[in-house]
Amino acid sequence: MTKPNVILIFADDLGYGDVSAFNPRSKINTEHIDRLAAGGMRFTDSHATSALCTPSRYGLLTGRYNWRSRLKSFVLPGDSQSLIEPDRQTLAQLLKDEGYQTAAVGKWHLGLEWTLLDHKDFKRYQVDPASLPPEKEPRQGRAGNFDYEDFWSGIEGLDIDYDQPITFGPNDYGFDYFFGTAASLDQPPYVYIENDRVVEKPTLITGLLSLDRVGDQAQRAWQIGPAAPEYAHIRVPDDMQAKVMELIDHYGQQDDPFFIYYPVHLVHGPLLPNKEHKDKSGIGYYGDFVLQLDSYVGQITHRLKELDLFDDTIIIFTSDNGVSGVASLADLSAQGHHPSYHFRGKKSDIWEGGHREPTIISYPPLIEAGSVSDQMICHSDIYRTISDLLGIDLSDDAAEDSVSNLPLWQGEDRAVRLDIVHSSGIGGFSIRRGDWKLSFVRDGGGMQMAPDLIGYTPEGDLFRPSELYDLANDVSETTNLIDQYPEIVQQLTELLRGYILSGRSTPGEDQPYATGRFDGRWPQLQWMIDDNDES
Repeated sequence: MTKPNVILIFADDLGYGDVSAFNPRSKINTEHIDRLAAGGMRFTDSHATSALCTPSRYGLLTGRYNWRSRLKSFVLPGDSQSLIEPDRQTLAQLLKDEGYQTAAVGKWHLGLEWTLLDHKDFKRYQVDPASLPPEKEPRQGRAGNFDYEDFWSGIEGLDIDYDQPITFGPNDYGFDYFFGTAASLDQPPYVYIENDRVVEKPTLITGLLSLDRVGDQAQRAWQIGPAAPEYAHIRVPDDMQAKVMELIDHYGQQDDPFFIYYPVHLVHGPLLPNKEHKDKSGIGYYGDFVLQLDSYVGQITHRLKELDLFDDTIIIFTSDNGVSGVASLADLSAQGHHPSYHFRGKKSDIWEGGHREPTIISYPPLIEAGSVSDQMICHSDIYRTISDLLGIDLSDDAAEDSVSNLPLWQGEDRAVRLDIVHSSGIGGFSIRRGDWKLSFVRDGGGMQMAPDLIGYTPEGDLFRPSELYDLANDVSETTNLIDQYPEIVQQLTELLRGYILSGRSTPGEDQPYATGRFDGRWPQLQWMIDDNDES
């Protein structure tokens, strides 16, 4: 068979209800994304592995549940070391081995092996160290420590040697080419990276020392950190888009198929729409940003058609997690726009609004135009689906939590995935089997509960079976049925326990993984410890 090109557009913090093809009452007309859906398949029950961005990126690129990594809660700082295990095969490596030209453009946010100084260069950036909070060593993202409890609220990136190459990064995970930033638009260091080198070294400090990422008090601000002189936050998304278009033009002239992974910076804060889209939505900066993202999708599909590549390309469009509180949800709701549609919750929550994503896949030779699948799927499934399409046999130690969705692409209407495990911002679990969903974290488990996680003791009630919902009759998760169906709670608890103990959720040999944090603990599994104590 002729191998199709693959373009994976991974939006940042886009809500299910922000795309008008998924929300008929949306106040944002996403005409280009809708057109992509009209020519392909919409998935109405599609989920990120996590309700936050770093972990959901891990799940997407590895075909593995993110909580099997060393990161058990929250996200990485921009100056963190790499999270994906050095010897783990990624989706990019899988395709590279099949002769694909591979590239990643945009927000990486999976850590990089920076070359470090033996000190923090306070003098270079004219920073008074006495003005910064004390730092616990090793802090989050360093020396194998990814625990949120060791997060440092000082200035990240001061100890990086920007003259030296990154020793392990996207190029070592199967990407022939990388152009992007270390992390989110609001996370330092504020530099462009091309392959293993910083394009322009930082010389100044910019941003706020304390940044609100839960609410809307800092919609257009970013975290304090080193920045290159020519780096402008408002230009970053357009620069990334220009690079993607350049790659499509270049790869389109080659004989080998290509894979472009495009983790877009939009619509994560700071909300800085470009001149073309500012005030275009009529509902504020967030709506403008969504329209800017929509225009990017239109530019990509138009260019593929111009180059006669559209029918030869699988286009996957989805988001890493639900809408962020930075979008000003109360204000949007007052204007009649609901980014989470009729789902409960938002980014970082274990509820559906935290991880149910607007997913579209276009591939005209295989996928029927205008089709819809209501079957449950997960981002981790993209890995095995593409390997299945290309006829690649995976080893037991690859994509342990990936299920092929190829039957759905081919038009079958049957369950391909029987269950799915979700994780929240503070690392709490839920497991869904069919329409039953059981949560093992209290009050949604979102980022606002960071103090509860830091102060957690085994006597607490944060990580225990707490909510059971029947999504067939209550997709908005309003009625907790945990006391009415103890047998369902028991069944789902045992199912999750099995997936945790075996290191996989698909058939095959048990696989090892990081079964604890840097300090050896895994507080999110307190319910398993309690069960063992009782037995």
